[in-house]
Amino acid sequence: MNNWIFFLITIIVATAGGLLSRKFKVPSGAMVGAMFSVILLNLITEKAYFIPQVKTGLQMLSGTMIGCRVGRSDLIELKKLVKPIILLIVAFILMNLIFGGLMVAFTDLDVPTALFSCSPGGASDMALIGEELGANPAHIAFLQVLRLLIIFTFCPPLFRYLFRKKISLNSSSNEAEAVKEPVLSEEADKSSVPSKTDYKKLIMAFLVCAAAGLFFNFLGITSGAMLGAMLAGATFTIFIGKNKFPVNLRTFMSILSGAYMGCKFTRADITNIKVLLIPILIMFLGILTFILVNAALLSRFTDLDYQTAMFASTPGGISEMALLSEEMGVDTFKVSILHTCRLFFVIAFFPTMNKLVCSLLEK
Repeated sequence: MNNWIFFLITIIVATAGGLLSRKFKVPSGAMVGAMFSVILLNLITEKAYFIPQVKTGLQMLSGTMIGCRVGRSDLIELKKLVKPIILLIVAFILMNLIFGGLMVAFTDLDVPTALFSCSPGGASDMALIGEELGANPAHIAFLQVLRLLIIFTFCPPLFRYLFRKKISLNSSSNEAEAVKEPVLSEEADKSSVPSKTDYKKLIMAFLVCAAAGLFFNFLGITSGAMLGAMLAGATFTIFIGKNKFPVNLRTFMSILSGAYMGCKFTRADITNIKVLLIPILIMFLGILTFILVNAALLSRFTDLDYQTAMFASTPGGISEMALLSEEMGVDTFKVSILHTCRLFFVIAFFPTMNKLVCSLLEK
């Protein structure tokens, strides 16, 4: 009974912190605010608590929301983006292994924690999956949130500067190329999300995804609850059509994720935060280097323009990168498709890949 009381208190504190942080427009505010509020609660009382069974439900909900982003027209668009997608996947694998390796070599982080801290997936997704493989979810969450803060703080002004510089250089050589306004293809228009939520379709999707998630989890597949829900969500959306997820549901999921990660921070973790100083430096330099190098390669060896390649190479959230790309006049639809593929691949294959790397290093 006490556990339920502590869980309720934890969620109330997380909700207050998440909504307050969101109000002040902090990047990934609901999750960040919830996490730091629960960390503070745990430091003061050491009574923050998260019911383990809720974690599985959170994984399935996250997988459902990722899977339901994919529609029929997205599959059509994939044919035109096969080469960029392959290069992106290879690049993100190398990024994960190289920067994870640097963290292991120059810090005291264990291999699973280092690898999942560098994985270009959602902060809560990587923390939830990483814990299954013996990683420290608190450290993963901290470094993953830091990755998002770095991206949303430093990347927008950097992009604007680089885009202006590139346009200026092109103009001086009589090859001026203005930043393209996003133009949705006929297929993209068909795949647009409805303006209103169809709750009957939403409930059906949740039931189908929950069944698939529980089945994959029962089979003992790594991150099975999330992977099963994600694949079921994609299949459901392809045949039934896209749906609009309620904003409040997204916010609630972010708050739950933040609460879960915050519960993993203890007083011992905070006193040992100096362990993360070098990983933070590696994260900062690594992200900026990766974006610049990979964008140059993508624009050189594929049909993607430099601006789209830059956004495709930035490991931020799908919705955040789509909004930022639209604000800067970049091809929003391509950016969304490329990031959706990136997130699918990370959730589906990175846990197995990281598990294999860990097992090889242990021998």
